[in-house]
Amino acid sequence: MKLLCLTPRLPFPPDRGDRLRAFNIIRRLGSEHELHLLSFIASDEERRHADALAPYCRSVQMVPLGPRRSAATVALNAWRRLPLQALYYRSAAMQRLVDNTLHHQRFDAAYIHLFRMAPYLSQQNGLYRIVDLTDVISSELARSMAFRGAASRLVYQVERPRIARYEREVAQRYEEVWLVSEHDRQLLAAQCPGANIRVVSNGVDFEAFYPTGQLAEPNSLLFTGHMRVFHNIDAATFLAQEILPLVRQELPDCTLTLAGADPGPEVRALASEPGVTVAGFVPDLNAALNHAAVFVAPLRFAAGVQNKVLEAMAAGRPVVTTSIVNQGLAAQPGRDLLIADDAATMASQIIGLLQNAEERERTGAAGREFAIRRFSWDVVGERLREIAQTVHPGLPPARSDEELERRLSR
Repeated sequence: MKLLCLTPRLPFPPDRGDRLRAFNIIRRLGSEHELHLLSFIASDEERRHADALAPYCRSVQMVPLGPRRSAATVALNAWRRLPLQALYYRSAAMQRLVDNTLHHQRFDAAYIHLFRMAPYLSQQNGLYRIVDLTDVISSELARSMAFRGAASRLVYQVERPRIARYEREVAQRYEEVWLVSEHDRQLLAAQCPGANIRVVSNGVDFEAFYPTGQLAEPNSLLFTGHMRVFHNIDAATFLAQEILPLVRQELPDCTLTLAGADPGPEVRALASEPGVTVAGFVPDLNAALNHAAVFVAPLRFAAGVQNKVLEAMAAGRPVVTTSIVNQGLAAQPGRDLLIADDAATMASQIIGLLQNAEERERTGAAGREFAIRRFSWDVVGERLREIAQTVHPGLPPARSDEELERRLSR
């Protein structure tokens, strides 16, 4: 098939959750289909990354979108019903590019990454439009309100109902919507009976994340994530200031490394806490994962599937996380990972793992097998082949379990 792809950020480098998903989807689709990518960039420096997308995209066209212009667009259009973040990405230049591309080329389908880009194809009813919502963002925002400051709560009291309304509108008006978890699918489906909502989950690159066999550092904890994202900032702070001190009461030499790109001042300040290191960007994340005895992801609000947890499981690390994170994973607590929702219980779970090497090994191995069986980017190709049969009836179906068996045998 010939696919038009729209992304709000250039999907390279894949250094944060949204880019990671978009990049891996484009990489899988580009191996079987002809892709043409239209994307916003925040600066002209990003144009150099287009070469990395060339193996998967027949063409890559970019539209600059600076923060000042976007802020002005939001201010001038705040009276509209669209979510503020959709207004932030409102661009006459992008609309002209989309319209011109569709005028000169015929496409079988369109992949639209996040609802921010959905307005650009709102009038293209003859095109099979896939909107990758990824998560039900309105649900995550509802969970996060108790953890936000007064100014942020005020903004999101306006924004959250707009997002919830637009999520429903997209699900009802567009041909297909993708979400990464069954939990989120059920949330949205309950509000939009009859909408074509599919679970197309995140996967893991099992060539990049795997057990190396190296000995982990005793009594060491690791948390990773893009450190400008609010739920990661909150989790890092909760871990460093409330959970780690309880662990160190029992294990005084326990250390915590916070690894992830672009740590803001709130995260950098955590380096002053006893036992805490703020590492920033880590070039070899698999090595960092294998170096840690336990991976801890105490996210108190989140949506969908957390890539950081999948990567840790793929690397064979025992994981301690929250029930909210596990809503997206649907792993078996006590077997594939450990679950705790308050500081004291999480500290107890961490101490138990740090003091029991056999339990760490068992939990890490079970988590890796779970990740291998349940989370593969191959589902993207499978779904597009099903769509291709709808667009072009008579195409033979294709599916193979060879990749699963290869990953399990590694």
